[in-house]
Amino acid sequence: MNKRHWQLGKLVFDPQRRTLQLNGQRCALEPRQAALLLFLAQHAGEPVSREKLIDEIWQGRVVSEGAINRAVSLLRKACASLDPATDYIATIPKLGYCLQASASEIAAAAAPDSQRSTQPFAKSASEHDLQQIAANKKHHVKPVAAKNRMMIWPFILLLMLVLTARWAWLQYYPGAGKEQNNVLIPIPVTSFDGAEFNISSSNDGKLLYHRRDADGKIQLWLLHGQQHKALITQPEHAINGSISPDGYQVVYRRLDGNQCQIMLLSLHPVTSERALFDCPVDSVFQASWSPDSEYLYYRIRQNKTRPYLVYRYQIATTKQEQLTLADPASFNGAIALTLNADGTQLAIASYLTPDSSQLKLYKLVTGQPPQLQQTTDLNIGVVDLTWPANQALLLASSNQVYQLAVDFSLQHYFYSQQLINSITSNQQQLFFASQQQQADIWRQPLKNVAGNSATVDSAIPLIASSRLDILPRVNQLDSELLFLTTRQGVHQIWRKPINGPEQMLSAIPAPAGFIRLSWSFDQRSVYFSQQGSVYQLELDNAQLTQLFSAEHQAFVINPGPDNNSLIYSSNKTGDWQLWRYMQNSKQHQQLTTQGGYSGYMAGDTLFYSKFHQDGLWQLDIGADNAGNAETLLFADFDKVNWLNWQLQEQSVVYYQPGTGIYRQALTTDATPELLLAYSPELVHHYSVSKQAIYFVKRQPPQGDIYQLPLPSGTP
Repeated sequence: MNKRHWQLGKLVFDPQRRTLQLNGQRCALEPRQAALLLFLAQHAGEPVSREKLIDEIWQGRVVSEGAINRAVSLLRKACASLDPATDYIATIPKLGYCLQASASEIAAAAAPDSQRSTQPFAKSASEHDLQQIAANKKHHVKPVAAKNRMMIWPFILLLMLVLTARWAWLQYYPGAGKEQNNVLIPIPVTSFDGAEFNISSSNDGKLLYHRRDADGKIQLWLLHGQQHKALITQPEHAINGSISPDGYQVVYRRLDGNQCQIMLLSLHPVTSERALFDCPVDSVFQASWSPDSEYLYYRIRQNKTRPYLVYRYQIATTKQEQLTLADPASFNGAIALTLNADGTQLAIASYLTPDSSQLKLYKLVTGQPPQLQQTTDLNIGVVDLTWPANQALLLASSNQVYQLAVDFSLQHYFYSQQLINSITSNQQQLFFASQQQQADIWRQPLKNVAGNSATVDSAIPLIASSRLDILPRVNQLDSELLFLTTRQGVHQIWRKPINGPEQMLSAIPAPAGFIRLSWSFDQRSVYFSQQGSVYQLELDNAQLTQLFSAEHQAFVINPGPDNNSLIYSSNKTGDWQLWRYMQNSKQHQQLTTQGGYSGYMAGDTLFYSKFHQDGLWQLDIGADNAGNAETLLFADFDKVNWLNWQLQEQSVVYYQPGTGIYRQALTTDATPELLLAYSPELVHHYSVSKQAIYFVKRQPPQGDIYQLPLPSGTP
């Protein structure tokens, strides 16, 4: 039998046992996955076509494209469960797949110590001795009995000594012989139809969570002593809750129409809820309690254009303090916060990009402002934090949990099959809430178009899968649709000819995440930004080209009035302004000075929205835009429209929160035309051609709360 292993980047692959291993942690592969990985390893660095995979792995049988995609996706997940920081398998458009990591064969004996230590020493010793005995018997066909016994006895004595020494060693080191990093198997805490989120826990074992059922109704629930109990059933009355460490109090945000208040509910003794202070309606409240349950540390923002700042509130005196200031590096501000178990340190994670965060640690001293101790940038998009007693800080990002090491590096702890929305911990356990969201793309013909007889109920599902299919982008001829999908575990760009099947068009540069696509002027390519850089993807050959680098901090990209230019927003001057980039000359020109976030040009006129205020504006650019004054075209144009609003000939298509998607001619006295009415499942992703509107509907999310043991030791 071939005893050789493969070194694939950081991973060790054992084809015989069908396992991947890193630092003592193993992941078992299915036979098909193992065969696929072995074949990719044998052709590392080379594109391997789907046809070749079908011949080699599926022995030439008829295999659907979905089966190949699923096999590759599962293999990617297996690699990511051990080494999430490395992208092992790349998809090469129109060519196939490629193993990107370095690959080399190594002898089994050359495998890492952590791998060899998992094989029981006594067993390997006894196998060796028995092989020697068998060899002796083979070479002495007619041995003398006494001589045989004399030859065997030394080996038997040696084996007994080895076994005795092994037994004594295990008694003295009870952890020896076990893997240092056992595979973590989470235990379900909930199993409702729907999903749970915003979890928090108390020291006495209570668990507070929000439950969204299959109908979309949200309630605040409490788990104590294996009993699940609904605390507040009116969804508008309790969101963003947190339970105190002593388990006696719950703080939450009460949202009723246009009124928002932070409320306090006493569980012991049970008393009526009372209001602590008012809060902005469009601010998502998040709180962390001090260990003595006397202070609240929380984040809040004044409106959606302002960053989240962190405050402290004393329950007994109602004293409120602002602890942090706005940071230009993080226009969204604080994402998550938590205190350590003795209340002497505060950790705050702030948004940088969808895939990076900034972590700040503060020292807390009674009667003094927080003292900043450490600031570090992280290459993960943090979603939540928790700080168990006598443990390192734990961070949740996407579907993974990390520990913060003493050198402020991240140590991977757990990989979830679904996205994690929140984490919490008590003195014994780590809890996480995960969920899977599904979204589909629908098509509805437009009214008053020749050949169309659209009605409210004429929309049909066009693209559906078990994952997210989002951000539709249709060309004006209504002949091709582009969209984002997570079918293979990460965001990718796919295409669908109107009368053909959907297929992958291109991967997104690492780290792959949500991006905003925009058609070029001639609609033969699309633009998008990724971490400040701008890319152009050509449809004919799937060629991806970087137009300019991240130093320009580009965010929202739209086509210019010709194929040579594009319009982008950037905060490189300190605030969001619109710029024009000329592809031939590679020149950047600032267009606005009073704010601009998403803009289109028609001739020499720029139409645009702003980041900080509502309204659609226009500015005449011409050869020299110096001194030209901007004009407010529509006041009733919500600032959330940066993502999808579009200029369509002499009309603008936009979204009005709570009412739907409209089209309005570029004249101030025109009456808006309702293209699609609002519904609770409508996602603010849409695109309009001359024939139809394409939009996204979310399906009810599914997910549960799980528990894990806390990490042992300090990373």
